[in-house]
Amino acid sequence: MEGHDSNQLVSLLVDIMSGHPDAVIKAREQMGNGFKDGASIVQLCTLLNYPRQKELRKCAGEALKQRLASLQIWEQLSAENRAKIQAELFKAVKLIKPDEKEELPSIVLQNVGYVMNHVRGEDAANSSEWNNSIFDYVESLCMAYDKQSQALGSTIFKLLAKTSPKMFRNNLDRAYRIFMRAAQMAEAQESLSTLATEQLLAGWALIIPLFAKCPNKQADLESTLPHIMKMTRASAYTWDPKCSCRGFNVLSKLNKHMPELVKPHLPLVMDELYVLANDMDLNNKVRVQSIVAIRSCVRSMRRHIIRLKMMDKLLMTLHGLLSDLPPLDENGEELYLGDNLIPFSPLTETVQTILYVAGHSDTVRVAERSLRLMEPQLNQPDSPLHRLGALLFLALMSKGFTDLLSDGPLNQFLSAVDKGIHDNEILVRRGAFFTLALMAENLQPEITRFAPRVLSLFYKFFDILGDEERLAVGDTDYYTRMFCTLEIYCESLRPEILQPHLGELMKRLMRMAQPNENSPALRQMSLSTLACLAKMLKELFSPHFDEVMNVSLPLVKHAPDEDQLLLRTHAIQVINSLSLVNADKFAKEAPKLLNSCMDMINHMAGAQVFTYELLGVLSGFIPQLVNPHFSVVMNGLLSSVKEANAGNKESEESTEKDDEGAEDDDEEKEKDDADNDDDESEGDGDAVATEEDESSVRDGHGDQTDVEASTVSASSTESTNILNGHDEALVCLKAFAVNMPDSLLPYLSESMKRVMVSSNNMPEFDKWSAYETLTQFILLYLRRGYVQEAKNYCIQIIPAMVYFIQTAKETVNVVTVMKSVHQLLHELKSDALAAEGYPDMVFGMLRRTLRRKLNCQFNIGVGIEMETLQDWSQAMQAEYQVMEAAGNLLPVFGHSLKKRQFAGYFHTISKSFVKKLRAGRPTGQVSNSQFLIYSMTAHSMEPLGVIAEQYYDVLCYIICDCLMDERRYVRDLALEVMDWVLTHSNEYKNADTIMQATMPIFQEALQQESPLEKDERDMLCGILARMIRIDSKSIVMDMLVSIFLPSLPLHEKFESYTEIVPALHTLYKTRMDLLKPHLTKALEVLLGTLQSKQLPNEDIRQLAIELVKLVKVDYVTIYENVDNKLDEAKVLIV
Repeated sequence: MEGHDSNQLVSLLVDIMSGHPDAVIKAREQMGNGFKDGASIVQLCTLLNYPRQKELRKCAGEALKQRLASLQIWEQLSAENRAKIQAELFKAVKLIKPDEKEELPSIVLQNVGYVMNHVRGEDAANSSEWNNSIFDYVESLCMAYDKQSQALGSTIFKLLAKTSPKMFRNNLDRAYRIFMRAAQMAEAQESLSTLATEQLLAGWALIIPLFAKCPNKQADLESTLPHIMKMTRASAYTWDPKCSCRGFNVLSKLNKHMPELVKPHLPLVMDELYVLANDMDLNNKVRVQSIVAIRSCVRSMRRHIIRLKMMDKLLMTLHGLLSDLPPLDENGEELYLGDNLIPFSPLTETVQTILYVAGHSDTVRVAERSLRLMEPQLNQPDSPLHRLGALLFLALMSKGFTDLLSDGPLNQFLSAVDKGIHDNEILVRRGAFFTLALMAENLQPEITRFAPRVLSLFYKFFDILGDEERLAVGDTDYYTRMFCTLEIYCESLRPEILQPHLGELMKRLMRMAQPNENSPALRQMSLSTLACLAKMLKELFSPHFDEVMNVSLPLVKHAPDEDQLLLRTHAIQVINSLSLVNADKFAKEAPKLLNSCMDMINHMAGAQVFTYELLGVLSGFIPQLVNPHFSVVMNGLLSSVKEANAGNKESEESTEKDDEGAEDDDEEKEKDDADNDDDESEGDGDAVATEEDESSVRDGHGDQTDVEASTVSASSTESTNILNGHDEALVCLKAFAVNMPDSLLPYLSESMKRVMVSSNNMPEFDKWSAYETLTQFILLYLRRGYVQEAKNYCIQIIPAMVYFIQTAKETVNVVTVMKSVHQLLHELKSDALAAEGYPDMVFGMLRRTLRRKLNCQFNIGVGIEMETLQDWSQAMQAEYQVMEAAGNLLPVFGHSLKKRQFAGYFHTISKSFVKKLRAGRPTGQVSNSQFLIYSMTAHSMEPLGVIAEQYYDVLCYIICDCLMDERRYVRDLALEVMDWVLTHSNEYKNADTIMQATMPIFQEALQQESPLEKDERDMLCGILARMIRIDSKSIVMDMLVSIFLPSLPLHEKFESYTEIVPALHTLYKTRMDLLKPHLTKALEVLLGTLQSKQLPNEDIRQLAIELVKLVKVDYVTIYENVDNKLDEAKVLIV
């Protein structure tokens, strides 16, 4: 029977190896269901020892793994069978050859590991003896004198660690002994860099994580570190492509799992790594692994490095690695940050390490340390590479910082750039301009405070371009980076900050935009920057309208050569921007521009794609002239949107395929990581670099573009977008909906469908425009009476718009879409939120925005420094505008809901700051963020209705805090809120509470030294008059009258007499006790206004005359003693 079973077992294994699907499935099923008895398992072990049947051995080994992995099966075996299994497995181990591929030995040793785990807990002496015999065999091989046996022993050691980590967890003492004896023998034989030591280190790297849960064994692990470093150094200097310097991987594992064991040896480790990293004679793979190991140490022990005062040496080592001739691209230009096509090079790893240090250190401290270390390098007269390295070091630091850099160090950073720009070596000068570009781009928003100095450095770049160089400039990284960064920097400034510098900037840009004196590439870049300036400055750009139009218009009118097409498209972009600068001047040129556009469309294939936006602009100036061409243009627009949709679908499918591939790669990587297999690729020198992937290195706090984008041509980038056409088509369609609604109406349905479909697959830089266009389409439906269509389309796009707001990266896009949501809610009200869950969805977006949780929002605080930066930085202002748009949207959202429903939402969103206000005291110094909250709260009262009464105390706080602020718009909010409160506080109880809360601040506001202007004082007097009329019996009326009457007469805002004259009449009738001490003053005011004809209407005039008559009758003496200068008014009374 056993022989039959044996033959059947071999037959099944042969079927599994056959490759025939049916036979394989059937054989696997039979093997899985049976052959788990002792005899079958022994037979499988015996098959492992057939030296000439490798495939059969592998197949038997796999089947054996399924059985020996189970402790239950092992315990059911007889002692005799266990002994046979152990004996056969030991024979199989001894069959392993030094030059054998690892697949079969791994299978054998995994089975050995299972058995070693099973027998460890048994009482039988021969069981533990068998385990020891395996270890003794491995140790004897490692201690053999011949290199082949040593390599075999180390290989078995590694494969055991790889396949049976659980077994080693219980035998760390033996593992340590094997490693130490083998390492000591290698030192004694002076053979520290062999295949044996490489395999020994590979196995030790797999065992290191097991020590983490055995604190009593960690001293043994620590003692191995000096030996590891010796083997690493030896391996580095006897580089063998078949070996991979496994010591770096061991060190990385130590840093990752138990960095505290490395700390006692850190100076030794770091010094050794510095030597290897800086040795230019070493193989680049070794240097890369050295730098990655340095970064691993910094990652794990940065604070310890600082405590040991080793940071200076680290930074200087990194500077030294940068102080080398940079590689060149195909145009012969320097790749200062390395070549993206060669990701693992000493330069790229040095860059990543510097970025890591900058991003994970205190920004100000590491900046000051860097400046102290780099200043001597910048002044080295005999070493231009050291000067270049210092500049690049500072550039990378500025890119890596994650917190704001204070003014002192930032000023010194710019001084270093200035020094480099004036260097006598062109290599250093070019590096200085590269550094300027990185700083201007990444030190945002704080570098905006240095606008005069930064712009002057850009001027120097333009000024050094000679006549010959300007004619030879190409579309290369060096030039395009500077123009692109200049645009980014200018866009980061507030328009009023940039405007004083516009003259100097325009002088240089206009010189480089002239034909015959500059290359086409230089003119394109100049036009791109001119379009950027005109678009952001708008009317502030007006003084330069004529000269820019003169240089751009000829390019639109005259057909250039085909290779100058980009020049023409940029000229059109400039003209589009000029429409925002001076509408009157642009209108004069509009007919000519329309003729040029239509001429291009009729005679030049594909011309529509770069004329759409201009046609949309022209529709706002000369719609009657655009109308005859409307059908031609609309056909092109609809085709462009349709083509864009098809292109987006293809792109999406491609992306999905890439994502699937990436997911497969991720799964492979996860599998490798789970198996601790990342060190097993023979000859792969990048194992450490893979494990220490620097995806965690954070971008600098002010990054405006991706790494690659910093070297992309501004002209190339824009031209790509221009030639896509669909974004310009969307802009044009939106303009037609606003400017030519009647003409668009026949095309509205088709336009709506195509843009709706296309918007689903658009990238962010197009999607915001699609939503803005769709909003105008919906409003057009609504205005033409198609309410149901408007409602249906609104319901469709609201979720997508809300999702866009929460996930988009650009603040300007978010603000635009949020304003579109505002328009839809304002016009459609509850119909816009009619679908289930829509109110919660919109409220969730508003709440995230006000908590600064959107993808586009900064999260670096809102302190005084941030408030100051808003005056300089357009990025900070744009981020504030996101909050402002949300604050403006909240009241409109409230009007779209029932009052009680909105009250619940408003309570949720306001409870924290309302609680804070009620516990605080007004200061009269309102921050921008406070003003935003105050404005949002005040404007949310109307949709709350009577429920707003519970917030009257908060409104009074807002009035008191805002009224004495230095800024007019803040004080205007106080007066606006007071007006609203008085209008809606019909109950005397509310009115009395409001008067008591606000009277002290009104008294202060009407003092001579208060910041209020004359018209504001007049409006405030009108408010006081309203308070008198509302409740003349209030307990604060005495104080009110005493500050109200001395503030008369009015100076500018005479409309307030509409409230003041009736108030005086009320006092005369009900509170003469308060008015009498001031009756002369009141009479003079009334007569004065009658004489100067300042009263706003006839009703008030007659009321004033009536009141004067009453005084004349009741208080003759007072009337007669009034100044004779008012006799003319007295005649009116008679």
